[in-house]
Amino acid sequence: MSYLLHAFVASPYLPSATDARDYLLEGALFDSTPRIDVVQDASGEFMQMTVAPPGSRHPMVLRRLGGDAADAARGEAADEARISGDAAIAEAIQSASLVLEWEIFREEMDEDAWFALHLWQAWILERATGWLYAPGDGIFDTALKRRCGRARSR
Repeated sequence: MSYLLHAFVASPYLPSATDARDYLLEGALFDSTPRIDVVQDASGEFMQMTVAPPGSRHPMVLRRLGGDAADAARGEAADEARISGDAAIAEAIQSASLVLEWEIFREEMDEDAWFALHLWQAWILERATGWLYAPGDGIFDTALKRRCGRARSR
């Protein structure tokens, strides 16, 4: 079953998908080179990026959300921040210009895949300034430090 994590970034612009791909290929410690695909729309805007380590059944997928899906993700994460008593984080999430979604399959994630995912998330959040919401685990800052929410074990 897939697990969805959401990033809420202040900038409407993402760092280059090519730079992100190069960073992952250089920095992530996969046993062998993963397949990384990037999908852009007709204007060149990032829409989706997949990282598929060899032998994995499901890739890790990062996609740009819009419309109702983005609004629903904002609402859920902002509610988590409010319940935790952090109105400032809730407001930052609600006003984020861009919502991203990572889809992973936790049962398929080994130590290398988790490391690559965290590198990927931190790389984007540090450059675009934002918050990461992991349902059940909390809301994390650009350094991936938990700032609010319920902490549960994986």
